[in-house]
Amino acid sequence: MWAQNAFDGPSYEFKSNCAGNFVELETCFLWGLTAVVVEAPSGQRYELDKDFNIQTFSGEVTRRWVLYGPAGAGLPAPGDYRFLYCRGADVALTQVVSYTPVIVAYPTGISWRRDGSDFVVQWTPPAGAAPGMSYKALIFPRDGEVISALLEWDASSARLSDVPLADGAQATLNVAIFWDDGYAPSEYLQFVW
Repeated sequence: MWAQNAFDGPSYEFKSNCAGNFVELETCFLWGLTAVVVEAPSGQRYELDKDFNIQTFSGEVTRRWVLYGPAGAGLPAPGDYRFLYCRGADVALTQVVSYTPVIVAYPTGISWRRDGSDFVVQWTPPAGAAPGMSYKALIFPRDGEVISALLEWDASSARLSDVPLADGAQATLNVAIFWDDGYAPSEYLQFVW
């Protein structure tokens, strides 16, 4: 359960991740499921989407079921959420997650520049940034996979070296701060490389 305190309005995210080394990720419990459903304290049900991918640039391996709430949908209500892990018509596992929202503002003042083949991004950290949190600088090329870098909580800039963007490529940039119960993404900036 994550609060998504985004530039375009607060929302929610439901997610279940595999954890472990790459071999374990290929055979983790989530791999063989046919559905993951979340029941909110209100009784409303949400079906998550399977998202298994590898980001070549950052080396991140994603093995998860996830659902991003729409912009401005509001933060998740506090309470107990039931995650139902399904194989066909059978519920293979039920997990109850107790949740209380925590809010941190999003990074502002995002700017970027090109330095040869490196991408340099800067931002103003939000109030509430603290040890244990982290930033992620994300580039979403119009054609191609996500380019990202994970950074420490006290960062205010990042250099992504040798980004795989062709001259004239169109992309979108954002910087998000993450904590245990949520994240806060900045505005999305369009740019041409």
